[in-house]
Parts: sequence; C-alpha cells; structure tokens
Amino acid sequence: MIEVRGVSKAFVIPHRRPRTLFHHIFPSGRRYERFRALDDVSLRVEQGEFLGLLGGNGSGKSTLLRIIAGIYPPSSGSVRVDGAVAPILELGVGFQGSLSVRDNVVLYGVLLGIPRRRLKGELAEILERAGVSRFADTRLEALSTGLKSRLAFTVALRAEAPILLLDEVLAVGDETFRRQCLAELESLRARGRTVVSVSHDLELVRRLCSRVAVMADGALRGDGAPAAMVDLYLSLARLAPSPVGC
Repeated sequence: MIEVRGVSKAFVIPHRRPRTLFHHIFPSGRRYERFRALDDVSLRVEQGEFLGLLGGNGSGKSTLLRIIAGIYPPSSGSVRVDGAVAPILELGVGFQGSLSVRDNVVLYGVLLGIPRRRLKGELAEILERAGVSRFADTRLEALSTGLKSRLAFTVALRAEAPILLLDEVLAVGDETFRRQCLAELESLRARGRTVVSVSHDLELVRRLCSRVAVMADGALRGDGAPAAMVDLYLSLARLAPSPVGC
C-alpha cells in the first residue's frame, strides 16, 4: 500500500552562475527561482492495484514517482509505503559498456536488489528472453540501444519487491520489445503485484490500469476509471498552450 498525503515539492533553480571567485564569495546579483513541481498531492494506492499516472511533460508525474521511491524528499507532506519498492525509472542505469553482457546482467540485477546467486542461476533464461544469448560474452557497448533496453527490462522484472514503480518503460525499443513489455506487465497484474506506472502510452493505460490519476502543473486533476481519466487527460492536453515554434 502507498499513501501520499499533501505532498509538495519545490526546487531552487539558479538563473546565473557566478563567473569569478569574487562572485562565489560575494554572491550578490545571483538570482534564483523557486519551482513548485508538486502542489499538495494526495493519493492512495491499494495492494494489487495497477495505477497509471497520466500528464503532460512537466506535470509532476516523474517527480511524484521519485518521491514515492525515496529518491527525492518531499518539501512538505508525507509518504507511507508498506513493502519493498523496486523503482524501474531509467532502464539500464548502472550498465557498464566495457563489461560483457553476462556481467552486466549480474551487476544491474544486484543494483535492483536481486540476489547474485539467483541471477547466476537464471542467467541463461534472462539472456534468452532478452534475445541476446549469442552476445553473452560480447561487450555491452556493442549492442544496439533496443537490445540494451530489452536486456534491462528483462532483468528489472526479476526484482521481487511487491511494489514496482515504472517510468515510461515502453518509450524505448522496437515493436517486439513493446509487445514483450505489455505481456510481462499483464503477468505482473495477474499475479497481484502493486504497480505505479508513469506513461504517455494510452494503449497501455487502457489495457492494464485498474485506475488512473491525471496530473497537470504539479497538481492532481483527476483520479478514477481509466476511460474517464484518459478523456480528462486528452481534454487537458487540448487546452495546454502549444510549444514555441510549433
């Protein structure tokens, strides 16, 4: 279970860097902006729920996910998480290109909290499911971005934590990788794992989520059934100003 109560998060953004030692010692004239990434967000996720987080770029989705994961502390409010968390926020973070594919499976898995002995015992299956068996002894840097993503995703889903936090896991890779991701996520849902998934992928949201929360400008704008929340997200997207130059 995850309970977010009145969480706000602000970042301080400098607008001019000091150019000399004098400016470092006497920092007059430096300007800062206080950016409020989250504004009084409250949210509860029950055990076994598959919650989708929808929102445009800069809406606060990823910041909220990182606060739940314990990566960022909230500026105010509180977060309670019952159970271990496996944050799959950026596929392949921790990979080392100069090491072999085989060694990277163990390295990445250990970083995600998977026991080394288990990783070694399941190595052949992991490589096969990722489609990289013949590259086991190849340096990782020789693999394409798509193959690296497939390998990272295959390893990440071995994490045993009851709560998974996913940030745009379908944003990279080819159609084969996408279908594999969806199948794996459906299996997680069927096994009753608790999942919070940030995504712009409306097919994933409609197909997998039992509930959806919509965010805009750091605030929670809606929380409910997927169909209604997808409609809300699309209506908010139509009202948002177009980027400059588009």
